[in-house]
Amino acid sequence: MKQGELAIVSGDTKVFTILGSCVAVVLWDEQSKIGGANHFLLPTWNHRGAPDVRYGDVAVTELHDKTILSGAVKRRLVAKVYGGASMLKLDNASFNIGQRNIEIALQKLKELNIPVIEEITGGNLGRKILFDPMTGDVKLDYIKNINF
Repeated sequence: MKQGELAIVSGDTKVFTILGSCVAVVLWDEQSKIGGANHFLLPTWNHRGAPDVRYGDVAVTELHDKTILSGAVKRRLVAKVYGGASMLKLDNASFNIGQRNIEIALQKLKELNIPVIEEITGGNLGRKILFDPMTGDVKLDYIKNINF
């Protein structure tokens, strides 16, 4: 899955993505084995043009809605959150896009009343994740930071 995308999966289909300051939210229903993931770049949609899953506030809501439409049951959904690294040396506290992405993901999940059972976020290393909807497992590997 590329930046600004969302995927709903079940069965043997897995989701793979690479994250830096972007954040991925994974939702999963253990009983139905249906889950999904998003990969968003920026925290909030600026209300110009159509809503887009490149923005966290839109991406988390879309992921929630599409996972349920695909057969997952809301009360059984759990969330895992990854990414949000500070990838640039000049990424100061007031501009830290990674931290702002993490915050919007957690805020939207709280609003949707979905428990976060795993959160591996922040720091300054990128991450590769692989989500398996059959088990709910997310395999994570760190990527060494490339300094700009």
